Amino acid sequence: MSNKERLENNTESSGGNTNNLLYKKIACFTKKAHELSTLCDAQLGIVIFSPIEEILWPTENQAKERFENYLSFDLDTRKINLETQESSLDKKMKAQEKNIRKMEQEMRRKKWSCCLMKLLMERAIWNSMLENLKKEDQPIKGNDNNIEEKNDSIPKIIMF
Repeated sequence: MSNKERLENNTESSGGNTNNLLYKKIACFTKKAHELSTLCDAQLGIVIFSPIEEILWPTENQAKERFENYLSFDLDTRKINLETQESSLDKKMKAQEKNIRKMEQEMRRKKWSCCLMKLLMERAIWNSMLENLKKEDQPIKGNDNNIEEKNDSIPKIIMF
């Protein structure tokens, strides 16, 4: 009886809840491994040590053949393809930290750029106000009635 048939029989059996759940999860896991193997055109082999029995996937002979094929490569070749989860996570974490530093620098640059733009805008406003005041300070020509009209048009600055 193959592993797949054994898994199917055990998932359908009315055994203990724990064993039934274990076999359902193993069946789901092997199904996902089969999909991955098909999609990536990779040779996968799974060994599961459960309290009840040892399960080899896809079959015992194929799993042994795949492990022997892997072990036939010299150690240097295998090391190139090996990567522990920790080193993979370290690489991802360092890349994220680098990305965060770049984003922080960009935020600082944008913040300073925004401050500079505000200062330039305020300077332009003050310059235009000064120009208007200079124009208003020039002597007014004409009759006295015209002077009163000009005084009314000048904004009053109230100081406290």
